[in-house]
Formats: sequence, C-alpha cells, structure tokens
Amino acid sequence: MARERYLINAGEDTIHANEIKPGTSKEKRKNWWYYHKAPLLVGLVALAVLFSIFYSIFSKVKPDYSVGLITSYTMPDSGREELERCLAEYADDRNGDGKVVVNVVCYVFSTTTPSTSDALQQQQAAVARFAGDILANESMIYLHNEEAFTFMQEDFSGFFLYKDGTPMPETATDYENAMVLWEEIPALSEFVPQTEEGETFDSDMLLQLFEKLRVSVRSAEGTSITRKEKDMKYYEDSMAFYQRLLKGEKPSSAGE
Repeated sequence: MARERYLINAGEDTIHANEIKPGTSKEKRKNWWYYHKAPLLVGLVALAVLFSIFYSIFSKVKPDYSVGLITSYTMPDSGREELERCLAEYADDRNGDGKVVVNVVCYVFSTTTPSTSDALQQQQAAVARFAGDILANESMIYLHNEEAFTFMQEDFSGFFLYKDGTPMPETATDYENAMVLWEEIPALSEFVPQTEEGETFDSDMLLQLFEKLRVSVRSAEGTSITRKEKDMKYYEDSMAFYQRLLKGEKPSSAGE
C-alpha cells in the first residue's frame, strides 16, 4: 500500500521524468549514434581487415618462375632481390600479365647440430617447407652452396639432371656432374650486385656469396611433373629459361 500512496496523483510525466526523448533532428542523430556506434565501429574494423586480406591476395604479383636457393647461411634481402632482378632479365612473361618476375625461394640448412630447441624447430621447418615445395613442383632450377647441398644430398637421389641433360639414376652419387659452377654460367658470371651505402653487406661481400653457388636443374622423369600438363609445361619453360642462362641470351621480347 505504501507504494500505491507514493503514486497517487502522479501523472505519466512524473513517473517517466528521466526518459530521454530526443526532439530535434540533431538530438535524434546523437541518440542513434550513442546506441549504435559500438557495433558500427566493429563492422568497419571487420570490413577493413577483409579488404586488407583481399587486396594482398589480388594485388600480389604472381611470379613467372620460382628458383630455389639452398644455402647454409641466410642470404641478405638485398642479395636475394638483386639475384631476382638478374634472373628476370633472362626469363619470359609466362603468365601474360605484362611483367617478368622471378621469385627466389630461400632454404637455409645449417651444417651444424642445432644448439637450441628453437634452432632445431627452424631447421625442421625449413626441411618440411622444402619437401612441400618439391611436391608442389614450385621450382625446377636450384642454386646451392656446397655446405647446404652436402647436408641435403641424401634426399637428392635421382632428383637432378646431369649436365648433359640425362637424369641421374637413383643410386648415383656423382652430384658434381649434375651442377654447373656460378662462373661457368654467362648470365651470372658477369653479374655484379649493387647495394646502397650503409648496408651491412656491400657489393663485394654479396659477390663472394654468389660466387660460391652452383646451379642444378630437376629431373622430371618418374615424378608427378609428367602426370600434370600444367606442371610439364612449366618444366619445359623452366628448361628453356635455364638454357638462356647457360648461353647468356635474353628473350627477344617479354612475351616470348
């Protein structure tokens, strides 16, 4: 009854005296923003993230060729980029996008036993990524230094072609006949990397790293390459690309 006594003669305006009732258009907009700004901002952030993802996917230039770089050290980014530009001069525009792009994919294999669990995991990750790229037929041409190649050579049985173009038998171990020295390749022997002043590695240091590299090419015989028309075409184009490197001959046009 006490509650009813308090409400006697209390009109509707008295009971709802604290209710917000926007009147003007400005007040209505302010009230709408107050109740909707949180979900609106969340939606805008989500759209921005999606846009960023789709932009990175569709704006990324697809390489015409991927070349594997197997080393016992981490090649500086400036060196890798210089190598990509050098190789691109002898490549062709396979995908017809008007750009000639060669992607150098780096694999670092330490020749010493990893001293920490993190180093061991990095080594295992590098091996797994290398194996995955082989299964996907990403690269047909490989550059490598002696230390890293020796570390991985047990996995290269029958993997490469001899210099005369014949496949290495599965039981063969004469890998020296399946590689060409850097200085023996005209397209590479006269290459002098250029670096910016102040970089950790100068041109001479990078050149020393490059001159230690050898080049080998994959064998398609007995692999999944021959079972996929697309992969086989990529393999054939890669072999033509490799021959241009050996001869120091650039393609006559970007669309060759």
